[in-house]
Amino acid sequence: MDYNEFYNQLANQYKKAKEQPWRTRIELFSLMNLIGDLAGIKVIDVACGEGWLTRELRKAGAAEVVGIDISEKMIELARWQEGRDPLGIEYRLEDARATGPQQDFDLSVSNWLLVYAHNREELGVMCRGLARGVKAGGRIVTLLTNPELYTWQARPPDYRKYGFEAQLPESPYEGAPVRLTVHLEDESITIEDFFLPKDAYESALHEAGFREIAFHNVKLSPDPQGGDEVGYWDHFLQYPLMIMIDGIKG
Repeated sequence: MDYNEFYNQLANQYKKAKEQPWRTRIELFSLMNLIGDLAGIKVIDVACGEGWLTRELRKAGAAEVVGIDISEKMIELARWQEGRDPLGIEYRLEDARATGPQQDFDLSVSNWLLVYAHNREELGVMCRGLARGVKAGGRIVTLLTNPELYTWQARPPDYRKYGFEAQLPESPYEGAPVRLTVHLEDESITIEDFFLPKDAYESALHEAGFREIAFHNVKLSPDPQGGDEVGYWDHFLQYPLMIMIDGIKG
């Protein structure tokens, strides 16, 4: 398989995973709505993966966008897609947990990053990495698996009609694995992250130097086609898979 064919196949797989309606109608819509106006803003997308959100940030008017990820393959794919459709985005192979000089971004966005912390210590390292990316007065916006998954009577909620499933251990404990299986047309992708309570995230962000920390529920975008089945999204919104956090660097 040559280089272009390999990345074409990889890009198509990720494209299919992002095309499930909840990814755009809820995840992306909620993030962009919380982020707000990007005009003149310098943004770093931490754990950018293949650049799905990174490209949306640039298209929304950010003055400068840099994406970083620990995966060499993801950065290669992001750069390859930038080459096919140039938007002026820089992609860097970089660990979000790494120490280094302070950077001066106005906004740090991280989508599904903090959920990979197994414990509070690892979470603290990640949050300090986020703090390193933004200047004083800068802002973070992050999206993660909803810690309240363990508090609901419907546990785990049945998300199969939305194209994925969530698997949890019977009893909650810090570091418990949460497995998300996304079903595509001819295959499934399973991703494992880890449960930590809300106070763990709040404490780690405070200790990293962030203030005005707030949790935000996700929202459903209006259906431009007017074709939503009545009540179709009610279960998802009653038991939202994800939650968002924002804060200001003090």
